[in-house]
Amino acid sequence: MNLNQTKLMGLTMELDLKTREFKQLCEQLEKIKEKNIDPNDQRLLIIKDLFQKNHNDIVKINTQLKKLKQEEQLEEQQKLEKYKPENIFNKKDSMQKEQQENVNIAVIPTKKNLFMKIIEKIKNFFHKKI
Repeated sequence: MNLNQTKLMGLTMELDLKTREFKQLCEQLEKIKEKNIDPNDQRLLIIKDLFQKNHNDIVKINTQLKKLKQEEQLEEQQKLEKYKPENIFNKKDSMQKEQQENVNIAVIPTKKNLFMKIIEKIKNFFHKKI
């Protein structure tokens, strides 16, 4: 399970809790309506505030879920694009070009180059004595 899936599961569980809380608030509101309480009653105002907070939380969670699902779909599309046959061959060509550029940039001394340097030093040494 990757990080996005873990986040999705956590947000889904949180959304489930918020919907349960919403149902409880609805039940409390029904009880208050049955008692014919004044609309400006403190309990009713508290429940209205809880409804608004719950609604805002649910909207926030749904937005996060939507964003994570879009990111997951984008990752899936990128994976599919990566493994298309034409992209595999293009990737191979681009990798070869990058390797050639890297070889041109970084000159690595080879055994032949070292051997030639040693011979030149020996020649220079003998030429100085003569």
